[in-house]
Parts: sequence; C-alpha cells; structure tokens
Amino acid sequence: MLSIIVAMDESGLIGRDNDLPWHLSADLQFFRKTTMGKPLIMGRHTHESIGRALPGRRNIVISHQSDYQPATGCELATSVDAALAMCEGGEEIMLMGGASLYAQCLSLADKLYLTRVKATLEGDTWFPAINWENWQRQSQQCHPADERNAYPYCFEVYQRVNSAQQ
Repeated sequence: MLSIIVAMDESGLIGRDNDLPWHLSADLQFFRKTTMGKPLIMGRHTHESIGRALPGRRNIVISHQSDYQPATGCELATSVDAALAMCEGGEEIMLMGGASLYAQCLSLADKLYLTRVKATLEGDTWFPAINWENWQRQSQQCHPADERNAYPYCFEVYQRVNSAQQ
C-alpha cells in the first residue's frame, strides 16, 4: 500500500524556499509517529532540505542522477518504480514529497495523511490538484494554535475510493 504524507495550507501550499512555510511541533510529531518503522520515499530536494537520514525508517531518495550520493543511512533509487520495487513486501510505503514526486505518485496512492494548516501563507511550492471525490475522509482531528503551533491545524486521513484517479 502506498501512502502519501503531506502538510498543506488552505491553498495547497506545501513549501517555501525548499522548507516548510510554518512551524507546527504537533505536525512533526504526527509525521514521526505515522512514518516510524515504515519505508520512506522522498525526492532529492526534500532529502537535501532535511540533510540526513530520518531514524527508525528505511530512507529511499529518488534522483535521476545515478551518481548522486544521499546522506549516510539513505538508499538511492533512480525512479519511482525502482523505489517501490525496493519496498516490495512492505505493508505500508510512505511517500513524503516533494511536489514533483507527489504529482508523479498521486494516482498510485491508496491513502493520504494530510495535515491541513488553517491559514493561507506565502510560498513557492504546491501540492498537485486533487479530485476530492476520489477520496473518503476516514478521520479528522482539529486543534487550535498554541505556543508550539503557530496556526490552527487538522490531522486528516483519507482512503482512495476510486482507483487510478487523482
């Protein structure tokens, strides 16, 4: 099963200058809890913004440059198909972005873990257009802003209901 994990604002914004446009401590905790122990696929730019392997997970970096050297503890795949093949037999494969990887894989995903930031912020990178009719919300937990989370936010989990469509 392929799952996408992403945080976005009300306009679908996911990034600014190769980083997150917000600081939400709870989202980082949600990400860690949701992805722990699972294979984690990311694009090269996302990997470089993190700069290291995320502990407790198999880190697979996709780059079309076959000589690219990811950080210690990360594995290289030169395509989405190669990355998915490396995870064969895994119960749930987590895809964490960035935008081009989300666009390539949205039609393949079975599940979507979404942190919806209840704000409209400035940035330069958006999640691809999604047809919400193809997804059914399984859960939603909303929280107000507080001293550790600059904006109100909701954790939402969606399951695909119509296969092979975005």
